[in-house]
Amino acid sequence: MTAISSLSPPIRRVTALIVVVVFIAALIVFRDLSASTLTQGLDPPNHRKAIQLSARDLLESPVPKNYQFVPKLIHQSWSTPELPSKFETWSRSCREQNPDWQWVLWTDEDNLNLVKKYFPWFLEYYHKLPGEIYRADLVRNMYMYLYGGMYADLDVECLRPANELFETYNITAVPYISTYDGSHHRSSNVLQERKAFFGRMGANDTFDHSIPNAWMASTPGHPFFLLSLDSVTDKLKGEIPGKITAEYLTGPIALKRYINLYLSKYKDSDELGQRMNESPVVNVFGQQDTMKHTVEVLPWWNVFPYSWDRDGLAFREICSVNSKKYDRERCKLNIAADRWGSYFITYWSHSWSRSGHNDDNMKNIAN
Repeated sequence: MTAISSLSPPIRRVTALIVVVVFIAALIVFRDLSASTLTQGLDPPNHRKAIQLSARDLLESPVPKNYQFVPKLIHQSWSTPELPSKFETWSRSCREQNPDWQWVLWTDEDNLNLVKKYFPWFLEYYHKLPGEIYRADLVRNMYMYLYGGMYADLDVECLRPANELFETYNITAVPYISTYDGSHHRSSNVLQERKAFFGRMGANDTFDHSIPNAWMASTPGHPFFLLSLDSVTDKLKGEIPGKITAEYLTGPIALKRYINLYLSKYKDSDELGQRMNESPVVNVFGQQDTMKHTVEVLPWWNVFPYSWDRDGLAFREICSVNSKKYDRERCKLNIAADRWGSYFITYWSHSWSRSGHNDDNMKNIAN
């Protein structure tokens, strides 16, 4: 007879219950220890995020033939496939907020291959640009024109799913493959229109950098993005002034200039479509001048709720990653990103310089 069976029935029941409780507790502890060991350095179980699509595979895939949807593609770019620590964290936030999207990380080599394949006539001008930041600024326009989707700098944190943002503008986001394999058809009841999206930063519209190129989104084949190629080509035909900045030539100042030009000259005109048809890039999509196109500049709280201009001075200490008092969570709390319904926030790492990376600022994103 066992020790337990020799006890009185009430005591046996209590003892058995204690044994069961201890056994279950041991199982829970073992499970948690095992999970923490097996998933160390991995994503938590069932934690979905956007699947990576290599730039090489994307370059080998067909370009879209359906222009009324935003493809579920997140484009980001870095000099190599290895991301500094904070860039990795912010980039992961975009993949986690958009788990049904695909994510492409373009390197300098990938960017060059893209130009060679789809813009060979532009290659000599691409090489003439003064530095890699100029090329990185310019090539994101090519991502948008060829593939559409969403581009985000690596210092952008995604706060909410992008699908919700596009739905408010009557645009549906769909898997990239469906824009060329026919699984999403154009609706005869919906006006066929290509749309490009940008964000305004801060309340000072006169600030040259008030429409940054740190974030953009588009349906494929939008002729707006060819304005940057035309402008850079014209400027590079002559001698480039020694001190011309990337911001002015290919970056945010240039983007604001193109948007103002588009809104004043091309918004309700077929002229831009006709110019596209005369460009060598017409060989990619064919003639598309019969389809309407628009540009949307989103309010500051959607994309850039923290400005690094003067109207952001109250938050700069905690919101700029280059500040000694930078605090990511306090920043989002203080600017009320949740109350405003912000979809993104940029911590303005300013990691580039004309000649390459800014060594001082790189230290702030490396740990």
